[in-house]
Amino acid sequence: MKEWVGPARLLVTVGWYVALSLVVPVGIGYWLDQPNMLGKHPLFTFIGLGLGTLIAFAGLIRMLLRYQAEQERQKQKQKQARE
Repeated sequence: MKEWVGPARLLVTVGWYVALSLVVPVGIGYWLDQPNMLGKHPLFTFIGLGLGTLIAFAGLIRMLLRYQAEQERQKQKQKQARE
């Protein structure tokens, strides 16, 4: 496998994860703010934005830590192969 595939895959995954974790809660909040639902415009939209931001941040940290651990394992394998 080429060297650039791993980082590119991570970037695509992170991008989609962050986008969806922001869009879905904001969309649900916007839907709840409609006059025929709860009508508390823009309260639930902002709550959805805050919740989505927390979800995105937590997921981003988790993905980056997993990627870093994977890179460390690969470096150790390469180092052992040289010895």
